[in-house]
Amino acid sequence: MTFTQSGSLLLGQARTLVTDRPQEKNSDSQNPDRLVDIGGRRLHIKCIGTGAPIVVLEAGLGGDLDTWYKVMPQVGKFTRVCAYDRPNEGDSDPAPRSLQRIGSRTYLELRTGEQLTDDLHQLLIASGEKGPYVLVGNSFGGLLIILYAAQYPAELAGMVLVDSSHEDMVARITAFMTAAKAQRFRDILAQNEDGIDIEQISEKLRANHWRTTAPLYVLAQGRATKPLPGWSPENWAKRQQAWREMQIDHAQRSPNGKLIIAEKSGHMIQFDQPELVVDAIKQMLTVIRINREQTRQKE
Repeated sequence: MTFTQSGSLLLGQARTLVTDRPQEKNSDSQNPDRLVDIGGRRLHIKCIGTGAPIVVLEAGLGGDLDTWYKVMPQVGKFTRVCAYDRPNEGDSDPAPRSLQRIGSRTYLELRTGEQLTDDLHQLLIASGEKGPYVLVGNSFGGLLIILYAAQYPAELAGMVLVDSSHEDMVARITAFMTAAKAQRFRDILAQNEDGIDIEQISEKLRANHWRTTAPLYVLAQGRATKPLPGWSPENWAKRQQAWREMQIDHAQRSPNGKLIIAEKSGHMIQFDQPELVVDAIKQMLTVIRINREQTRQKE
């Protein structure tokens, strides 16, 4: 794996070739896939199963809904679950992006976190999928669902972070790089194919200091990996420790937070140990449903 690939994987970039998807039995068996208009643009969403709260799956950078092909059919057996393609990914329409002039060069303007979360908000409304939701995000998708929960707190029933990126990730990871490699890493993130302003999103989350009382389960990679080219064993160990500390920080953002180590997984836990993701979602739904029933009995 090259340095460029390692930078992409930190935010979840992955291409999944799925040739044999299982057929789900659900209320949308005739047409689980839909292109939904959100105001002149269409986003691709797939929902299966029945039950509440609805689980919403958010892929990492460069990923589409196929990221969840090992998880979604299983979750659809015990509740309703939706995954979607962000603009510029999968079957969704591209998002409009303005041209920005900086000095003598012209660039496509990057999309902000607010624009991305508004896309998801409008998609869920237009598709008739009612909250509050259990939000599940892998890698960069974790940052997006945290931002979504910060902007729409009433729509959060619970959250599952799957080896999520962190708003301090760039600073903490580049601390173990040379100046040249650190700049290259930042350039890779700035040139992501989704056209997303990762720096703006990170700054927004740092300023927000998001916390919740909702159930929050954090799955963290636990499989030991060899240093990538260009990394010394010492700095690689420090980088891995920093990543674990960021996952611990995520779990501490709720009094109902829990850290789960995926001992046999790398960054893409939904590929390596999908059963852990499914089980975390199932456990969370059980807790939410028990709490709701207890609240109803007190009324």
